[in-house]
Amino acid sequence: MTSLNSRMQLALINRKKGRNLLEKGFTLVELMIVIVIVGILSAVALPNFLSQSAKAKITEPIGKVSAGLKQAQSLWVETGTFANVNCNDIGFTATDGAFTENGWTYVCTPAANGSSLTMTAAGVGGGANANLGLTGCTITGATGIITACVKDTDAQA
Repeated sequence: MTSLNSRMQLALINRKKGRNLLEKGFTLVELMIVIVIVGILSAVALPNFLSQSAKAKITEPIGKVSAGLKQAQSLWVETGTFANVNCNDIGFTATDGAFTENGWTYVCTPAANGSSLTMTAAGVGGGANANLGLTGCTITGATGIITACVKDTDAQA
């Protein structure tokens, strides 16, 4: 009788072990909760990511415009005016008054009285830089003061 009793106990123990193996894992509710949490985090992070990528893309024209304005100041020191200055004069190989490179179009515009020079940069067409741009990047010749550019980083427009 004891051997039958011990066999029954052994069978029950083995059966419990087998059931525990099947019961291991995640329930559907637990998986749904994880999916909801990941969805919420994604919804919060995606707009921030798009904003940061737009800011990163606009660093290239900031550097080029800055270099152009510094070159324009050197030209001012030599000539004393920005009258009739165009992008070619400050190191940008321009066609039709505008310089285009890497998806950006740069325009150099001297003031009518020749006392300042303004540069703008705009993203070209429907590429990665579309809806991005810089405006109001100005250097005043007599003082050498560079006015900060206005950045348009509206990636959703």
